[in-house]
Amino acid sequence: MGGGQSKKNNQADEPIDPKKELRSFGDRIKGAVDEELGRRMMLQREVQMSVSIAKARDTIQIFGSAWGTLVAGAVGAKAAGRHVPPILGVPIVAGGLVLGNMADLAYGNKLVRVAKEAEHILENERARLVPLKQAPVARFYTDAEKAALYDTSTAAGLLWPSSMFSRSFAPLMMNEEDTEPGGGEDSP
Repeated sequence: MGGGQSKKNNQADEPIDPKKELRSFGDRIKGAVDEELGRRMMLQREVQMSVSIAKARDTIQIFGSAWGTLVAGAVGAKAAGRHVPPILGVPIVAGGLVLGNMADLAYGNKLVRVAKEAEHILENERARLVPLKQAPVARFYTDAEKAALYDTSTAAGLLWPSSMFSRSFAPLMMNEEDTEPGGGEDSP
């Protein structure tokens, strides 16, 4: 009947390209690996964020009860007519600020604000993230990004008051040909 012959002709019209099949297989594997890495990175990020929140909540429980005891003692002493030293106001105010910051991290939206600020830094201030020239990842940064960081900043040892003494006490480097530091007396 010719039915078998038409199948042979259709297969002959479309030859199988092993390179194309291999590329397709490689693309599928790469996609699966990227998907798995993405899921693992997401899980790691969520675990880290939840641990940060849990630490903040634990700190609030410990620090909050100590701060609350201090405030209650000061208010109780003042209500009883006893003298409360004015310096006690410093740990009460400072402790209240620190406790408020921890509460914002534990129960507020501080992590969201920090994440938005990190996005801003990554998008607009990438030059701040450029590593040292000797770092293995430095090659992934453009020359413009490196120039934005290195050209406008000064080494800390050159700033006052460090500039007065830090570099002068550094040992001189020895050249391979020289036996004396700094080239010796008879160096040109």
